This record gives sequence, C-alpha cells and structure tokens, in this order.
Amino acid sequence: MPSVLAMGDTLVEVSMQVTDAWEDSPDMQASSCVFGAGGSAANFAAVTAALGINSGLATDVGNDFFGSFLIDDLHRSGISTRLVREHSGDNSTCVISVGADGDRRFISYRGAPRQAPPAEYQAQLMDDLASRDWLHISGFWLQSPITADLALRSATAAKRQGIPVSMDPSPQIMESPNEFVDQLLDVTDVFFPNAYEACTFTRKSDPEEAAGQLAGRVPTIVVTDGANGVIWASSDGISTIDALSVEVVDTTGAGDALAAGFVAARLLGESAADALHMGVRTAAVIIKSVGGHSAVERLSPLRP
Repeated sequence: MPSVLAMGDTLVEVSMQVTDAWEDSPDMQASSCVFGAGGSAANFAAVTAALGINSGLATDVGNDFFGSFLIDDLHRSGISTRLVREHSGDNSTCVISVGADGDRRFISYRGAPRQAPPAEYQAQLMDDLASRDWLHISGFWLQSPITADLALRSATAAKRQGIPVSMDPSPQIMESPNEFVDQLLDVTDVFFPNAYEACTFTRKSDPEEAAGQLAGRVPTIVVTDGANGVIWASSDGISTIDALSVEVVDTTGAGDALAAGFVAARLLGESAADALHMGVRTAAVIIKSVGGHSAVERLSPLRP
C-alpha cells in the first residue's frame, strides 16, 4: 500500500454558522456551534487515509483538556500516531465563522510555544520518512522557527531519497515569508496555494499570472480558487479545472482535501490531470459538512 507522511498542525475547531462570515458587527449571533478536530495537516492525513493510503502524521498535541480528544480523532481516522509529539501546553484552537454561502473567517490561536524536539524524535522522524512514498507539509508549521526547521530538514532528506514533496502554505506565511519559505520551495515538487496566497506571495492580482510565475520555480503548481475551480501550472503551460456544482455547507478543509485527493491518486499511478480531477471530487465531498474532515466516512478507498 502506498504511504504518505504529513507534517503540520492538529487543532481544535469551533465552527459557528452565521449569516455572513465577513460581518463587521461587533455582535454576531450564530445559529449553530460545532466542535471538532482539524488542522491543515490533520485534515490532509485523514482524507488520504480514507482514500486507502497508509497515512502518518508528524504533529504536536498539547496535554490540556482537548489532548485526548485530538489523539482519539487521529486514531478513528486511521492515521498513524507514531510521530505525534505530546507537549505540556495548550492545544492550537481555531474559531471559524461560516457564512450561509459556506465561506469562512478564522481566528486562530496556535498553541503554547513549542520546544525543539529531542534527538531521538528527530531520528524516529527520519526513519519513518525513509519508508514513505510522499511527504506533505502544512505551511502553518513554517510560522514557527522550531517546526519550520524540522519541516525543511525533512523535505531536504526526502528530496535526497527521491521522495516527492508537496506543500500547502498558510495565508500568514505568504503575507510575510520567512527564510524557510524560499528554502522549502527549492525542494518542493507540488505547491498548493489558494488564490489569495498565490497572488499575495507573487504580488500579482490575477491567479493565473501568479500560478505561471510560481511554475518557474516549482514543477507543479495547483492554485485553488473556490467556486472558480483550480488553476494548474507546469512547464507544459497553464490550464483550469472547473469546480463541481454542489451544495456548500463549509469550505473549511477544501484545499486540504483537494491536495489529499491529488496525492492519493498520484501514488496510485494516475496522471497529474486525472489526479487533479480526483482532488476536485474529493473536496466536493468535504465541503458538504461542517468541519475540516468530518465527512471522511463518505469517501471510499481508491483502486490502483
């Protein structure tokens, strides 16, 4: 069975349904409130596992009230927790206001400051990585020098071993790139920014122009643009794939699901074009429910 290792965030999601996610009023009333487990890397790993890929996750989980809740969710999702590092601190939490159209706005707390992992954990990480067929990195880990350094060293090791590397950035790291971003892009094979992230990073106003510029640096660029679909750029040129017309409940985790569907299909031998279509179909399933990966039970394992 093909295997993938994801590196990045695991967090508590508090999703509140509101009339308009972008409402400026100081007092917004929610019609529902859902607690769940999420985080870009955890969402990705949960979806790849549901699609039949052996999935591991390198992440940090705090020992507060939500610690066992998050780890239990990883187990239920079929994700290996061998590289889950527990620390004495708060877990990351994200409050998400979800509008009637499924669009959302985030307020994130990235948890207590982390300490550098001990040498034995780093050795265990490299040992696990050597057995994997793909490495996927969540950009949220690039916001802290400690986790960014770990991600960069892992990606560099993967590159040396011929293991493909993909990265899904975060808005903050594209708004204010640090030294790790450039270094990581140099060893990335597939880059999954959304339209805002791509345009912000390249200082372009058009997502297609941004995708084209990024393609000069990373072999495969996949820019997600919500209802406008997906922009795919490589040395062969730029093309677009339409989004599927579905009832949108919550777009949280849509980009993670698309990346997971793409990677899973590629690991099972599909072409890049077919893998992108699989990613679009996978994202369409996830956005029908509240939460970043609450709908994974609706996915079926892919067949080679």
